[in-house]
Amino acid sequence: MKNWYYFIFGLIGVFSAITHTMDGLTTELPALSSSNIEYIRQAIFAFNYHIVAADHLGVGIALIVMAFQKNMAIIKSAAWVIMAILFARAVVSLITVFSVLNDSGNAGTFWIPAVFNTIGVLLLWLGTRVSPRAAAASPP
Repeated sequence: MKNWYYFIFGLIGVFSAITHTMDGLTTELPALSSSNIEYIRQAIFAFNYHIVAADHLGVGIALIVMAFQKNMAIIKSAAWVIMAILFARAVVSLITVFSVLNDSGNAGTFWIPAVFNTIGVLLLWLGTRVSPRAAAASPP
């Protein structure tokens, strides 16, 4: 193991993909299909819901693989790209939270992605600060 930060957040990403998918299949998508929203909007929402689950799974698996790699320069570059994506997702989540709060006064669970993505950026940033010597000295 070369980088525990990447490994931990990778596990969180895989777990998040699983729970996101389970929630969608058991709660969100059935409620959506029984609503009076027109079909094309239902399809767009379902598509986006699945894209988010696939994104979480892909990032999680990538980070788990990155945690075991030896070439830290390439891995750090990939981590910065993932941090940029997570930061953009956090900003969009915060905009959604404030928009929903402004309209209804209750943000519900829209704040969860903002917190998750912010923690992800922090963990990955800590992971980029791991020195190559410290990573090489860690036990196998």
